[in-house]
Amino acid sequence: MPRPWVPDHHRLAAKAQGFASRAVFKLKAIDEKYGLFKPGQRVLDLGCSPGSWLQYIGSRVGQKGLAVGVDLNPPEIEMGHPLYFLPGDVSSIDFDLIRTLSRDFDVVVSDMAPKTTGIRQLDQQRSLELAQEAFNCARELLKPGGHFLVKIFAGPETEAFINTLRFSFDQVQRLKPAGSRPASPEMYVLGLKKRAGPGQGKRRRPPDITNLKEKS
Repeated sequence: MPRPWVPDHHRLAAKAQGFASRAVFKLKAIDEKYGLFKPGQRVLDLGCSPGSWLQYIGSRVGQKGLAVGVDLNPPEIEMGHPLYFLPGDVSSIDFDLIRTLSRDFDVVVSDMAPKTTGIRQLDQQRSLELAQEAFNCARELLKPGGHFLVKIFAGPETEAFINTLRFSFDQVQRLKPAGSRPASPEMYVLGLKKRAGPGQGKRRRPPDITNLKEKS
């Protein structure tokens, strides 16, 4: 957390530009480097509240595109095409309901984070579980050639998660974008160009990390 007497220029800039939170600058920095979003794309934003990522995505995909946000809490922004919101928990997401808006998506992003406890190992494990849930959504809804961006708290199992993504994407990048506080444990993992199916490539079967347990 920033010291209360030190101005947070990202927060001030977000407010001045009409964005719901400073998190927008993390996504903007990644997009400017990797070109994730283009006009006319369909994008799924998991854990979208308060809504700054939706705002940015909507501005990039334009009126011919689609930006669908999913969260337990509604975004704190004005909604209207190309922005749509579906209330729900990512762990029990209704794929059929999402497909009423779009059969598949060009990009899936997740800025989800657990409510922190201050217990580093527990927070890392909960973040990993959220990242895995987001990846499950990407495997279901992301079209071949699409991109996946997910936040995770770096921990002992981060490398196993990244290795799992390497079986599904042509490239996998670790990122610490501008706007992410240096002291924060968060990092982002970017999977570029989803492979069309399990038969592609010559890699062995990925490890199953869905049942990772908190280490004692």
